[in-house]
Amino acid sequence: MKKIFENFYLGYLFTFDSYGCYCTIDNETVSPGEQISKFRVFADEKKPIRFAFESGVGLVRVSLDKGQTEEANILSTFLAIDDYDMEGYKKFFERNGFLFSVPFSQFVDLKEDDLFILIDRMRTTVNLMMQISEIDRKDYKKMLAYTLSLVLSQSQTLKIGNTDYPLCEHKKVQAAFDYSRDFDKIRTFTVDANNEITVKDSICGSHKVNLDWYNAIKNNPDITASFEKGIVHAYVNGEDAPADLRIIIEWLFHLYFDIGIVEQINGGTLVFQNGCTPNWAALTSEMKEATIDVAKILVGEEINSNVSGVRPVYDISVMEPRWRVDSLLSAMYFSIFYMKPNVEITRQCANPKCNNFFVVSKTSLKKKYCCTECGNRANQNNYRNRHKANK
Repeated sequence: MKKIFENFYLGYLFTFDSYGCYCTIDNETVSPGEQISKFRVFADEKKPIRFAFESGVGLVRVSLDKGQTEEANILSTFLAIDDYDMEGYKKFFERNGFLFSVPFSQFVDLKEDDLFILIDRMRTTVNLMMQISEIDRKDYKKMLAYTLSLVLSQSQTLKIGNTDYPLCEHKKVQAAFDYSRDFDKIRTFTVDANNEITVKDSICGSHKVNLDWYNAIKNNPDITASFEKGIVHAYVNGEDAPADLRIIIEWLFHLYFDIGIVEQINGGTLVFQNGCTPNWAALTSEMKEATIDVAKILVGEEINSNVSGVRPVYDISVMEPRWRVDSLLSAMYFSIFYMKPNVEITRQCANPKCNNFFVVSKTSLKKKYCCTECGNRANQNNYRNRHKANK
């Protein structure tokens, strides 16, 4: 595929060229009664396309002839496609090219499940950035869910044709987990008259832990309790952990043992064990600040990992600096990289029937809808709901 470059001297922060693609969806039988779906794509030489990053708009597709915007906010368009809408993704790839560089006239395969793993990681990253950037509208319950989703995300390598694509490895989280598994690390306890030990805690200053409770969890042979056991062990014995690892350990401890044991994460919602009601009173201002700190660590690692394929070069043929980008996926993450929370933030449309993300200037923070049509539809729905309630 053609190399992708930036030109700083256009009216955009960067531009690059690529190709639309030919895309099919195939079902493959892997065992009796079991099928997997996969995308099969190759680049179409007859569909050259150009993208650019426009401040205040994001990644856009521009006309090769006139340089005008043909489709705005490519990242939002991609993330707004409904989950598991295979046809929606197929149309996107045909129009905007595939996520990775693929050859001409030679099929490259990507499993459906692997695609959705990629999309979920990107969507979670953008949602976290959106929540961190909000001033008066932060939803800390959603932020907890998105942050924990990245904390628990697995380090794995996806197969794109013959190429291996490693997902972001959250090294600080992994280091915190390694700390929690080091059961040989035991501190000397000072036990008070109430059979409690005092743990230094950057979130709440200090925290009392009942020694009998700690020993019961530490010695629990049930393998399903190993994650919670590790959190408690690291929390009690890891006061000397580096600050960035310690805040992750403390955050997990207070989430699981003050708010509630999380059973699963459903989008931006935490589902607690056995349907228990979480103790949201434990989501204190200090815990909220810790959530932001952990979220920033994860967002930074996620973006840095996915723009590793972007590098500056100097083109001596035209004596201009350029960026070399290796894939559309990197370009979309690069557009996230260029977001400026101190100037503008990204929001998801408040119309529940619209999944679009849009950019809002810090001077117009009251804007809730991506377009006038969505605002009108939401107002009409609210009016109808109020009318039904009055009846």
